[in-house]
Amino acid sequence: MYCDFDIMEMFKNDILSCTNDLFYTDCFLKNENMGEIYIAFAKLPTAGDKFLYTYNLLKKYNKLPMECKLTNPKNNKKARKIRENANVKFQNRDYVSAFCEYNKSVMTAKIDSEDYVLAVANRSAALYYLEEYEDCINDIHQALAKKYPTELAYKLYEREIKCLKLIEKTSQAKLKFKEFLLHLSRALLPKEKKKDIEMQIKRLLNETNEKETNNKLNLIKLLGGPNKNIPALSKFVKMKYSESMGRCLVVSSDINPGDVLAIEKPYAGVLRQESYEHNCHNCFKRCLSGIPCLKCTLVIYCNEICREKSYKNGHKYECSMFSTFINWPSMDHMEHLSFYIFLKSVCNLGLEKYIATVCALNAETTDPMMRGFNNGKYLSDQFCSVYTLEGNETKRTVSDLFLRHCYAAVMVSIMTIAGLQIPDHQLGIVGESLVHIICAVSSNAHGITQPPNRKAWSLDLVNDNRFMPVASLLLPVLSLLNHHCDPNVVRHNYHGTIVLIAIQPISKDSQLFDNYGLLYATHPKETRRQLLKNQYCFHCECFPCEDNWPMYNVLSNQPKSEYKIFTDISSDILEKSSAKLYEIINKIQKNECDGLEYIQFLYSHLKLLHDNIKRPIGEYCDCQETIKEVLYSTANKFIIEDY
Repeated sequence: MYCDFDIMEMFKNDILSCTNDLFYTDCFLKNENMGEIYIAFAKLPTAGDKFLYTYNLLKKYNKLPMECKLTNPKNNKKARKIRENANVKFQNRDYVSAFCEYNKSVMTAKIDSEDYVLAVANRSAALYYLEEYEDCINDIHQALAKKYPTELAYKLYEREIKCLKLIEKTSQAKLKFKEFLLHLSRALLPKEKKKDIEMQIKRLLNETNEKETNNKLNLIKLLGGPNKNIPALSKFVKMKYSESMGRCLVVSSDINPGDVLAIEKPYAGVLRQESYEHNCHNCFKRCLSGIPCLKCTLVIYCNEICREKSYKNGHKYECSMFSTFINWPSMDHMEHLSFYIFLKSVCNLGLEKYIATVCALNAETTDPMMRGFNNGKYLSDQFCSVYTLEGNETKRTVSDLFLRHCYAAVMVSIMTIAGLQIPDHQLGIVGESLVHIICAVSSNAHGITQPPNRKAWSLDLVNDNRFMPVASLLLPVLSLLNHHCDPNVVRHNYHGTIVLIAIQPISKDSQLFDNYGLLYATHPKETRRQLLKNQYCFHCECFPCEDNWPMYNVLSNQPKSEYKIFTDISSDILEKSSAKLYEIINKIQKNECDGLEYIQFLYSHLKLLHDNIKRPIGEYCDCQETIKEVLYSTANKFIIEDY
């Protein structure tokens, strides 16, 4: 049940990054003056000087982009060809491939063109056969709003009635019948054919009695309500500071498994490339009936609201730079996130205020715990909360820092070519701020995944499609969590909003711990410590590391007779509860249920184990991972309380 996806991706990306990074240093290595450059770079007194040195050096050696243009503009001819290919796949009943191609056609066609509206209507047909009825209806409404040909419109009304019937909304289907008849009368069909179609729909509507579905969602709310100074946190969580661990989050009361301790929307986030075509570029929600960017062909949105928000928050700049940026060496999703944070901040503040804010924060000497607070509050949507996150620049090697300055130089070059006016005398401070953002993202960004479609079909973007990569986010509040190889909280993604849930009982005044990638149960101590040292610049001293806890492959074979019970609890209670746990796991594995109906039992069983048996034990791991799996796979059954 453990997900190693992010870590395997990290290792693969490290290898790819090393290859791409040679682009910036190969000429110096050939000239055998890399060492001299590192020395000169390290001796420069300020971060701004280091940036300007790197920027001018790369410019001299032609390592920066020379042009930036929209390489994939809207093109109706191309969209038509893609749609024609999709039609062949549709006729062959390859509905998944047809859907993907129709979606590309939607993204490629000029908005309001006939090619666009036909692609949307065709996509609705593929979605119908994939049993994605809600998305099918969304596309039908889009096509009708964009003036789908009158003589064909009856097909869309017919399809919508069928969808409504299939999702047991018969009363709504009956309301659509009059509109269907009106458009059927305008169809270029013989009278007999029209009568046959009308009778088919009438029979469909009369087949069964009304049975409306009741998809009641479970409400997620912060334990005790929000913290008045850090609203993303529960009122029972507070910030503290220590010299050894910096800022951290601590609970002010006893916490039980399942308690919701934080709900945070990211300051910024970017999709992974494999999710560009099927997830909203703004809220990261999967959108099978999305609407495209008005200009580029690379991104899609779940609705007009998200498209407008994205444009205002940075895509108005990003749009023209996107193709150049993502195809430049070493510009992966983490660099994209850094770039987007800068663009969003400049859009919200304006360049002049952005620079003034950066200068003020760089010069700030207040209490380190209060950095990033604005008028007594630490807010997730404030740039000061982002910029004051730790970037570990002083702990990084010269070669690491030089490469991050190279990335910032590429970003500045792309922005200036694309038309963003950065005065020469402010180039240093802009570059310096970008380097810090790049470092802070490297140390604080979170990746999110989403469960695959529970229907028979799947986009199959990764080998283990239980864990589909979606986006990389920067969350200013959750970035304050320190690492532990046995974390007591777990993060879950609910359409781009991240919820922090206790995964262990936590005693009052204890620190909350997240996991930065590798758990004690899945990887040996040496591997965990090496990755943490390389990526986050610290040596882990948590007790699974210090005591060298065995991995799950050992714990899972441990006889229960060897469990060390430290209370006088009855063995019958433990055995009965344990038996129920494995019954539930068996049901989930056989797809007999999703486990949500048993979630409260799972929380109580975890507490029972925690309060009575010395860890580590395999059963504790099994219970924790089952809880994570249930929460992950049932994310669509929850709604978050609006504070």
